[in-house]
Formats: sequence, structure tokens, C-alpha cells
Amino acid sequence: MAGLAVGDRPEPEARDGWTTVTVKAAALNHHDLWTLRGVGIRPEQLPMILGGDAAGVDEDGNEVVVHR
Repeated sequence: MAGLAVGDRPEPEARDGWTTVTVKAAALNHHDLWTLRGVGIRPEQLPMILGGDAAGVDEDGNEVVVHR
């Protein structure tokens, strides 16, 4: 948990062929919890953004589910 920091991030810019999502709900999954414990993560991978599971609305108003 010592590596966890909460803060604001700049507005994202979508890559070509991608879109941004206004997140309405998010969750931490087991991958995130293990990462916080330092399992399977190398120091050079930090900092990283946790929370790969989300649901929201894309730029066109479509409801979407985001997962990695």
C-alpha cells in the first residue's frame, strides 16, 4: 500500500481509432489487489494506474464496459 497515491490526472487524449469513456462505475479486481501487495510487479513498471474494470458512456453516448 506504500506505493498507492490518490490524485488527479490530466484529461485523456484518445489515440487514433480509440475513444474516451466517461466512467460511471469502477472496481478494483484481484489483479489490482495483488499489484498493491507487490506481487508480479517490477519497480520499473511504476507508477501505474489501477482499476482496469469500469462501465460508462463513450463520446457518442453508447454505454460501454471497459476491461483489460
